[in-house]
Amino acid sequence: MPVSNSRIIFILVEPIYAGNVGAVARIMNNFCFDELRIVGSIPHKNDFYLAMHSEHLLDNARLYPDLAAATSDLDRVIAFSRRLGKNKPIDMSPMQMAAYVHDLPQLKIGLVFGRETYGLTDGEADLCPLRCHFNANPDFPSINLAQAVALASYEIASFQQRNQELGGQRKVDAVSGDELNKIHQYMIDVMSGIGYFKSHETTNWDVFLKKLLAQLNPNKETVYRLRQMFNRFHVLVKGKGKGYDSQ
Repeated sequence: MPVSNSRIIFILVEPIYAGNVGAVARIMNNFCFDELRIVGSIPHKNDFYLAMHSEHLLDNARLYPDLAAATSDLDRVIAFSRRLGKNKPIDMSPMQMAAYVHDLPQLKIGLVFGRETYGLTDGEADLCPLRCHFNANPDFPSINLAQAVALASYEIASFQQRNQELGGQRKVDAVSGDELNKIHQYMIDVMSGIGYFKSHETTNWDVFLKKLLAQLNPNKETVYRLRQMFNRFHVLVKGKGKGYDSQ
């Protein structure tokens, strides 16, 4: 029997077909997920017959004007994407995603699914430090929205079941999203203050550090050491330390 997954939030960005949204609600109910967020509005191109016995998830779906608002209170955010390439690296497979979610039971995690037509914009993708990819037919990699949610839901539920059978849940003592954002901004501010950034950067260091920290999942001790290290950089270059509490 799947356990409750209230801390795992499914986020659909401007879905087009109400049938897809209805199917997503049913799949979430199948695997005991109960929070659905939608960027934009619930479409009305089809009826909701696919949400059979799961209409409450649609009734309780929370609507947001943009992805930034939909993810602002979450500790970690994972986007699902069919795109591959040098500028769109994949961080985890579905099984690795399930393990990542499983190891952080104390944190709220958002799973983001883009539009049926063109997925996420570059700006929206940058709001999601981690990216998961289904290894589908390279000639036809685009998976239906509801089916992608089904695959992700099943991976999480089956991973939980396997670990229960093997003796319990592993927990990574990682800091919250607010603390992660705080050390990220401190690192960026120090780098900016010591003149690290060039006028024409080829690397998006803001996105890189967000991804690095999300993959690292630092605990409080590690965050303290990062703060200590970057403060020392600031002292060496500027001759004085940089405060942290005001971040």
